[in-house]
Amino acid sequence: MSLPAKRSPEPVFYYVTPEWYKGSEPGFYDVEQLPGTKILRENYAAIRREVVSFYEARGAEITANFTPYAYEEQGWRTINLYSYFLRYEENCKKFPVVDSVVRQIPGMCLAQIAVLDPHTRIKAHFGDTNVIVRSHLGIVVPGDLPDIGIRVGRERKCWKEGDLLALQIARRHYAWNSTDKHRIVLVVDTFRPEYMDRRFAIAGNVLAAIAMKFVATKFPITKKIPRWLSRAIHKPLGWLFQVQLWVQRTFGVGAPPPPHHA
Repeated sequence: MSLPAKRSPEPVFYYVTPEWYKGSEPGFYDVEQLPGTKILRENYAAIRREVVSFYEARGAEITANFTPYAYEEQGWRTINLYSYFLRYEENCKKFPVVDSVVRQIPGMCLAQIAVLDPHTRIKAHFGDTNVIVRSHLGIVVPGDLPDIGIRVGRERKCWKEGDLLALQIARRHYAWNSTDKHRIVLVVDTFRPEYMDRRFAIAGNVLAAIAMKFVATKFPITKKIPRWLSRAIHKPLGWLFQVQLWVQRTFGVGAPPPPHHA
């Protein structure tokens, strides 16, 4: 499905409580309509050299992805450059080419190197909001369906080296790699056009939702608080993250970002 240049926005979905996303967005998008497709394709060779070189020399620095509520997701490893506009300065220095490329993409809010180890299956899960489109640029893809791929709803796709697929992470999705080799992709999130004028306020609220899941993972008793209280906590916490984003944009400094949940 293509992505219109501008339209009336549906309500913003935040994955704060166990409620599912019920909006109208598709599972997958037409990548030809996305702002980063041309930029990423044109720079693929340089991106691949840098990512593969880093992985071969320092792959241990790509660590287990944060997954909420204390279940261990074996074999899903990530390293973040950006997380909802928060910049991981040291990681950006490790990937100067990737950093320089993704900063050219309009609406880019997240950039991440993601690895699926051999014989790994990520459990079905939801992303944090409906306001972004997540693109995957295939870096190392050691196979094709049905041995390796990603599923959103009932539709399955496989990555291709040098090309992109794009999905709506608010919809239930999962991925798998049944091959004997690692799969590596560059993940890039961009804000949908109809939300761009509110992007920093929304990003603050998404970061607040991620932080709340992190607390609930560390202190499981907090999962029992009523949904109305979770929503009440979410709003002022979102304001604090909005202040952090403003400080970072204005002065180039900020506290370390919270763990990212994909």
